[in-house]
Amino acid sequence: MENNATQVTLFSQGIKFEQYWGSELTATHMRSASVYRFIENNDISIKHTAVRKNNEWVDQFVVYHRTVTAYHESGNVLSTENNPVESFDNWLDAYYCGVQCVNNLNMELIAN
Repeated sequence: MENNATQVTLFSQGIKFEQYWGSELTATHMRSASVYRFIENNDISIKHTAVRKNNEWVDQFVVYHRTVTAYHESGNVLSTENNPVESFDNWLDAYYCGVQCVNNLNMELIAN
């Protein structure tokens, strides 16, 4: 028997996590994804989408670390690269991974 019920994801419901974590995150919402950047270090972000796995839609949260790949001779950033850190199926795991990445980067800055 096939289940034709509408599959609901947090993404399709239009949840906006900055409503709860707005003091720590900024958000950009697009039709196919939402990107949350940490205020403390905006090189760390979480991308929220819905993806199809095993014939059902599920939420996907990917934590990214942005690094500068080239500077213009003026000193401005010329290009960057977003590297995935880890992928999760729930917000809290992605959020805590992002917090850990921010903390690790802050510790590196202090050490240098």
